Amino acid sequence: MLNQVNSFENVLDQKLSMYKKLSVIIVSRDPWVLPTVIGRLEEEYSLKLFVLLTSKHVVEDVEKNLDHVKDFDVDIVPDYLYAQNIVRDNVFDTTIYVSKIMSKLNNNAEEIFLDLTCTDSSLASTITYIVNRVVEPTKIMFTLVDGIHLYGVPAYPGSPRWLHKVYLHGVKKISENEKRTPVTPPKQLEWRGSRGIYIGFSKLLNSLTKPNIYEYFDGSQRYVPEVLKDDVLTIYSHSNRDFNEKYRLITIKPYMGPDETTSSMIYSSWKTLSDILSKDFEGINKQAIDRILMQIQRYTGSTDLVIKQIASMNGEEDIPLGEKLHRVLYSLATSKQRVDLVFDTNLFYQGIHMSLLKTSIRLGNPWNVIYGLNLYVPLCAEMEINSKVAKLNPDNDGLPKLYYIMSLLANRSLLETRYHYGAQNLEAVGQPCEVSIGVEAQSLPGDRIYLVTADHRGFTAWQTLNVCRGRVTCIYIGHSDKPLDANTLYSKLYVSVALSQLVYVSSMFTPISINYGNTNVSLTIKSLKGSNAPVIGINWFRT
Repeated sequence: MLNQVNSFENVLDQKLSMYKKLSVIIVSRDPWVLPTVIGRLEEEYSLKLFVLLTSKHVVEDVEKNLDHVKDFDVDIVPDYLYAQNIVRDNVFDTTIYVSKIMSKLNNNAEEIFLDLTCTDSSLASTITYIVNRVVEPTKIMFTLVDGIHLYGVPAYPGSPRWLHKVYLHGVKKISENEKRTPVTPPKQLEWRGSRGIYIGFSKLLNSLTKPNIYEYFDGSQRYVPEVLKDDVLTIYSHSNRDFNEKYRLITIKPYMGPDETTSSMIYSSWKTLSDILSKDFEGINKQAIDRILMQIQRYTGSTDLVIKQIASMNGEEDIPLGEKLHRVLYSLATSKQRVDLVFDTNLFYQGIHMSLLKTSIRLGNPWNVIYGLNLYVPLCAEMEINSKVAKLNPDNDGLPKLYYIMSLLANRSLLETRYHYGAQNLEAVGQPCEVSIGVEAQSLPGDRIYLVTADHRGFTAWQTLNVCRGRVTCIYIGHSDKPLDANTLYSKLYVSVALSQLVYVSSMFTPISINYGNTNVSLTIKSLKGSNAPVIGINWFRT
């Protein structure tokens, strides 16, 4: 093993003849976070050489995730290509090999950034102790990169920079003038599911705003870049008739990310859009516009769906009224019964895919199948939605265009429910759809069957037809009257996703611009037809 370590050291000697500083990343867990760590360290500290010291248990996933480090021009040297894995099952073996390598680097490198993001606390503390003994204090810096350690969360720059603050401990102060590799922005946003929209929007934000999202601690003093504390990014909605007429939609501080103010603005944004369209579409009743645009609030996940009413004759339901739908779904998914869940047509207009996302995040597997829940899409619901998309003309103006957009978005929500969350077809084809659902759902094999709707007329019909009995429980859904929580890193992740959906959807109704300093980006509808529709064009301009 030591001979192999010597071979690995020779490779490092060759690399250090080209680079004066490097990052050493210890990887014993969560290898899917590795692309984010590499991207943020390269961006903040202009690092080009990354040495990976890995455990044998993560090698396959490390190799797989290194394919995602394509946005940054870096040189990566994994230990397993030249030696056995340096991180051993025995912690003392690990310290011997790490000590040998770090001693060598201490002789040849000017700066060493040792990252501990992908390790557990016991290994991190042991390595910190040994490295401090063999590396000169002026050369070593320890780093941690903030983030959500869940498989499925997009790697940076596919997530906003504000979710990935870098924490540095050492004697080096960071220069604000470090040369950085810019993030390449997308040329357009197109439908690739809510995850794809989130990735595209995040890359746009990261290319528009500044780095320097870090904290530095030298053992006695904490340092935060003052220059970015008051930076503000503002999102505007513009009149379709006059682009110079604009209204503030969202304000956010890129250094801090979403907060309560941001959530409140996201919650109320549909009202701003309605005010603009009421002026653009003269002669059209504002209440008709409001009824359509209120759905944006729910569809984009800008507020939580909640339980308003429950109908069940078995007396066993303990779901509290007013409870958030994603919490109920989480509870059902973790129960020991087989649970079948059937969505009525209107749930796809209400953004059921966002409640499913929130549930999957709580279960630790975002944008993935929710094990414990068997989801069903009634074929009659799909036929209702698709027939509207086929009949309406997207080239029309006024209310017909708004109806078309919402129907197209409902179709996309339905497709996402199938693609990400494994929803199956319910062979309910008759009309009215709620009647067909009530008949077919009773033949499902689940221990408990839940019929969910946001249409009170349909909920009443199920009760009148005596559907809500035995294994079947009927649920009527409304929405919360409170903004989203943004107090934790996990809640900031969801609010960031909701923000990306809101900007994407809003740009279908009015032109949107994003302002940061003297740089502006406009987002306008490019196409409402095709398999990747809606497509939003992105254009840059300066003021």
